Amino acid sequence: MCKSILFALITLPCFVVGQYSISIEPVTNDIVIGDLAGNRDLAFGVQNILEEVVQDKDYDLNPNAELKLKVSLLFFDIKKTNLQIAVYSKKTDIYQISARATLYKGKKKKKSVTATGEAKEVSTATLLIDEGGQFSQANVSTALKKVVEQLINKLKL
Repeated sequence: MCKSILFALITLPCFVVGQYSISIEPVTNDIVIGDLAGNRDLAFGVQNILEEVVQDKDYDLNPNAELKLKVSLLFFDIKKTNLQIAVYSKKTDIYQISARATLYKGKKKKKSVTATGEAKEVSTATLLIDEGGQFSQANVSTALKKVVEQLINKLKL
């Protein structure tokens, strides 16, 4: 009796700790228009964020896993609005990124979803200073993180 209890206590953790594994394919940049069209650095950054989010969902990254996740970047743009009254100005930049994620089980397509992430930057001043349309790295990162989280949540991983 004691041996069977000891055997159960030793082998039980092997069955309880069943962690799912997933393979993340390289992210493709399918953006056609703009400064970031075909930019490999943007795709590499999304890959890193994607790996973090998937690991936060308790998945193990395994290149030989049966579940495969493929992400394509579809759209990136900055919508700018300016309001100026005398010396007061208000500038709003909305960073918008759209992406598509496809989940494969083996070679069969299981599910495909599309999501859009946004990050907003609002600045007010009593003197207008133009920065020449520079990208804000913090806002791009925020928008990327939002779109990746939305994709993973829509896939219900």
